[in-house]
Amino acid sequence: MNQPLRGTSVLIVEDEVIIGLMLFNEIAGAGGKPMGPVTSVADAVKEIESQGVDVVILDAKLVDGWGADLAVFLEQRRIPFVVVSGYDKANLPDGLKAAPFVAKPISLPILLDAIRSLMPGEAPGTPLEAR
Repeated sequence: MNQPLRGTSVLIVEDEVIIGLMLFNEIAGAGGKPMGPVTSVADAVKEIESQGVDVVILDAKLVDGWGADLAVFLEQRRIPFVVVSGYDKANLPDGLKAAPFVAKPISLPILLDAIRSLMPGEAPGTPLEAR
């Protein structure tokens, strides 16, 4: 079975619960340890402080503000993140523009590739058998 995330803990920060649950199932199916989904900056901070996390999937717009507010917190703690959004990347707040970006509707292969690109020693597009 193909498990490209091999135990990586992934916090899903997504204000649309159905999308968050879909991502949860997909991350689990890819061998990751999904956390969440949470819908707000405040809940994401609580989750990270209580459990720690390897990578965050971060929606650009959350119930209590922009994902850019959480991005500052993540950068201070050196937690990598992938931005997912229905907005064009050019229209995102500055704090989100430099991160890997996956447009909605989300393509799972593109999202997994973006997550793997953030993992130490990994590069997007590297065949899994070479890792």
